Amino acid sequence: MLYLGLIIIACLFLYLQRASFSLVADSKRQLTIKRMELLIVIAPFVSLVVFTILFLTVLTGQLADRISHALIVFSLWIFFTYFIKTLFGYWKNKNILLVTFVAVPLTLYFILQLTPLDNYTKLVFLKIGNFSFIIGLVLIVLFYSNYLYKRKLEVAKV
Repeated sequence: MLYLGLIIIACLFLYLQRASFSLVADSKRQLTIKRMELLIVIAPFVSLVVFTILFLTVLTGQLADRISHALIVFSLWIFFTYFIKTLFGYWKNKNILLVTFVAVPLTLYFILQLTPLDNYTKLVFLKIGNFSFIIGLVLIVLFYSNYLYKRKLEVAKV
């Protein structure tokens, strides 16, 4: 169920990327959208610094499951932020509105399920072990490769 949910979230993201490509975002929400885009772009760097400090100092036990947990939960939060940004920017488009109304609660459900480390360990890490690193990295690479590619094309259009 979890893996199917992650696949659905990734597919919803890819659909929204393609559906919103030719649309213009709502001009009244430009400041909010720009702030969310900035958050999406700088979040990996801030997270890397924070988690490196935490893993080297405080969180020294269960390092493998903590790192894979951080990767997967981080990727879910980035997807969630993107879905909210898309909802703010393109709320007048019915297809995008419908997809984001599915994507936001689904992503939030998995965030709430996987954020406690004990739940994550039971649901994911004990079942697939180090393969969870691959899942987390694939989600992050999928998101940023598509997201940054779209931003690059949008900047080239202007």
